[in-house]
Amino acid sequence: MKRRRTNFTTAIKGLVALAAALAPLACAADMVYKYRRPDGSVVYSDTPVRGARLIGRYQLVPQPPAAAPESAAPRSADPDEQARLRSRALEAVDVRIKAAEQALSDAQERQQAGVEPLEGERIANAQRGSRLRPEYFARQKQLADDVESAQAELDEAYRQRNELRD
Repeated sequence: MKRRRTNFTTAIKGLVALAAALAPLACAADMVYKYRRPDGSVVYSDTPVRGARLIGRYQLVPQPPAAAPESAAPRSADPDEQARLRSRALEAVDVRIKAAEQALSDAQERQQAGVEPLEGERIANAQRGSRLRPEYFARQKQLADDVESAQAELDEAYRQRNELRD
């Protein structure tokens, strides 16, 4: 009889360990991408869109489960300590937002300043004119990508702040 009970509790422990190991997979967040098509329309997709330009990435976070009544959930920390921790987290996010805003502003200024071709980015043609070389367009793309990544960082910082406020 004792041997049978030991096997049963071992099986239960195994199932609990398996459930604990698989729980993060069930809660994994999905990624959604925002694309602009050549015709100017905006598309949101969870897979790459052929012929469209990526303009944003968004992580979908599952809604937290409904809060249990206070009587059922034991309090793990002092409310004053929780308030201090939340305040510090909000201050840290505000610093991150200010840094992201500055980075976005700097990237936009670099993009504006980089509109004019640099030396060596033009090539003469037979009609005594010139045309832009591929290096110019590569530089413009890099500047646009810098602005886009700075904007994504700012959006992420705002998302984090909004999450902390809720």
